[in-house]
Amino acid sequence: MSDRLIVAKDAWGDELPDWIRVLVQECDQSSQKKVAAKLDLSATVVSQTIRNAYPGSIAMVEQVVRDVFMNAPVHCPALKTEISSAACLAHRRRAETWSHSNPFRVRMQRACRACPKFNKET
Repeated sequence: MSDRLIVAKDAWGDELPDWIRVLVQECDQSSQKKVAAKLDLSATVVSQTIRNAYPGSIAMVEQVVRDVFMNAPVHCPALKTEISSAACLAHRRRAETWSHSNPFRVRMQRACRACPKFNKET
């Protein structure tokens, strides 16, 4: 059992949420800094989340971990197909800023902003 897993179990209890277990495993396989970069979060946020001490939105961190590492398929109404949750997250993040660089990006921006999964915190 890794030190991070011990810390997480101390903070969250023996029944760890599945996304915390995945977050710990990803950190153990590479590094906390690399995992934070993949999540587009700071290493401090990752550390505080593992320790159940993050004062911000834990739900936002959970959603990002699920989107990036747990990668469940998501039905995209704009594309009329299933895409990975990581691709969905990438589209949502690009939709936060306006761009008229190409018709596809404009279409996805409009569709993502209307989607219930769109949240400016993620």
